[in-house]
Amino acid sequence: MSKLIKIGLTGGIASGKSTILGYLKELNIKCIDADKFGHMVYQVGRPSYHKLIQEFGTEIVNQNDQSIDRSKLGPIVFSDPSKMKQLTNIVWPEMKELILNEFKEIELTCPNDKIVVLEAAVLIEAGFNEMVDRIWVTKVPREVAIERLKTRNNLSEVDACKRIDSQLTNEEREKFADLVFETNDDYTITKNKVINEINSLLNNNKL
Repeated sequence: MSKLIKIGLTGGIASGKSTILGYLKELNIKCIDADKFGHMVYQVGRPSYHKLIQEFGTEIVNQNDQSIDRSKLGPIVFSDPSKMKQLTNIVWPEMKELILNEFKEIELTCPNDKIVVLEAAVLIEAGFNEMVDRIWVTKVPREVAIERLKTRNNLSEVDACKRIDSQLTNEEREKFADLVFETNDDYTITKNKVINEINSLLNNNKL
C-alpha cells in the first residue's frame, strides 16, 4: 500500500492560502483545517478545557453553558506574551494529537486518498510541521498583505501592520518550505504550479 503523503500548507495572514486550498479541492485533494481542532480543544470536558481554567481562572468561563468565553480569554493573552505562551503550551499539544488521529483515520478509512493537506497558519510555530512530509508556503509582499487586510478586514494601516508583525516573516517561513507560492503572481501560474506539484507527487508516490 502506498504511503499517504501529508502536505502542510502555511503562510502569513492574507497571503493566499485559501486560493491554494481552492485549487486543491478542485483536484479532489482532502484538506484539513487546523482551526477546526483549535476550536475542539476549548470544548467542555476536553483536557485543554480543564487546564485553561486552572491556568487562567473561572472568570474565562461562560456561566450560561460553562464553555470557555474566548472574548474574555483573548484580551488576557493578547496583552501579555507570557500569557499567550501559557495558552499555546496548553492547546497546541492537544491539537497536534487530534491532527495525528485525523491522519490515521484517513489512512484507515480512505485508502484511495494518496495526499492530504493540513492548512495551519501556525504550522511552524506550533511544531505541526513535524507531522507532515512536505511544507508549502504562500507569500505576498508585505505591502500587498497590508492592502488586502485593509480591504478584506476593514482595518486601518496600523492595525493591519500589527497583525502582520505578530506572525513569522516570509523569510522565516521560507526556511522550512519545500515549495513557495507567490500568490501575487498571475493566478494561472499559481494554479498550474499546484497542479504540476500534485501530479508529480502522485506519479512518483514518494518523497
